[in-house]
Amino acid sequence: MATATYTSTVYNNTPKFQHIGNVSVDGQVAWTAPSTVGDIGFCVKVPHGAKIVDFYEYHSTGASAQALSFGFDKGIAAGGGGNLSCLIASGAQGTMNRYSLGNSPNAGNGPIRISLSDADPVRYATLQAKVESGTTTTSLFVNFCLTYRFDGPDPV
Repeated sequence: MATATYTSTVYNNTPKFQHIGNVSVDGQVAWTAPSTVGDIGFCVKVPHGAKIVDFYEYHSTGASAQALSFGFDKGIAAGGGGNLSCLIASGAQGTMNRYSLGNSPNAGNGPIRISLSDADPVRYATLQAKVESGTTTTSLFVNFCLTYRFDGPDPV
């Protein structure tokens, strides 16, 4: 079965930016066809410079089990690459899964910051949900909330 992509209820919105304080964005991705391992859900656009404060998600399906990973398409790894499991790696269904600093690709597992090239044409990364394992189902729903901030500066 071919993989597919789906968009959340808030994905088409402009990325939220607030100079001081936390920004929270929540939404839902609903699969409109049977889910397949490798499917991607586009959750929300996150601007360059955002430092991830918190993330949690809850997904449910009609299947007995389906694991999802969450991360960003770019701006995480060296050279601006992505990491689709830097927030949650293979989170179980039917339970609330939270961002773990242990999954952070940063040395010493510090908080994640979105870092994009000045030449990047859109200047935002996309938070994505990826189906990692489980049986095919037509009733996959992913509810999420991402919180990030821009204030600083961080200590050197």
